[in-house]
Amino acid sequence: MADLRALVDVDDLFQEEQITEHLVPLRNAVPTLRVTAYAIPNKLGPVATLRGRYPWITFGIHGFEHTPFECRAWTQTHAEDLIAQALSMGYNAIFKPPNWIFDVETELACRGLGVVLHHHARDLPVTAGLRHYSGAQSAPHAYIHTHITENPATDFIKYHPGFRVESLQNFDGFVDPQDLAEEI
Repeated sequence: MADLRALVDVDDLFQEEQITEHLVPLRNAVPTLRVTAYAIPNKLGPVATLRGRYPWITFGIHGFEHTPFECRAWTQTHAEDLIAQALSMGYNAIFKPPNWIFDVETELACRGLGVVLHHHARDLPVTAGLRHYSGAQSAPHAYIHTHITENPATDFIKYHPGFRVESLQNFDGFVDPQDLAEEI
């Protein structure tokens, strides 16, 4: 029988209550669950305490303020400053740009800081030496993604079939995007 694994992630984390309301009940029902929560550092703040409280969550960087095109406005230096600030706040070395929108300046900053860039498969990075993860393209695992903040423009964890206990119980284990990253 094949070993069926999943990468589970949520976007837009900005307060601990989202963890206790949506992720902790899933973890209680599926004790092996690992989740990558892409958080907004300017809103959630430092995560060292949260990492201790929820060691099964990888706290990824999801922009800095989570404005739609913020990464396109960043120079390499500004991107490095903001990502380094998030790392100093306890975030894991993985970055997913808001709305999947980034440019080479963000790629260079991630490469320079040793941060994995999680991007959409339709927007392939080009920077040599960059470690990246492209979500659903990185089989052989299931990729289960949604948003932890309810927004009419996106899907929401409460209604996503992949985030039901009976769905998550079908997996033999869970993987982390940092472990699956590849270098260009």
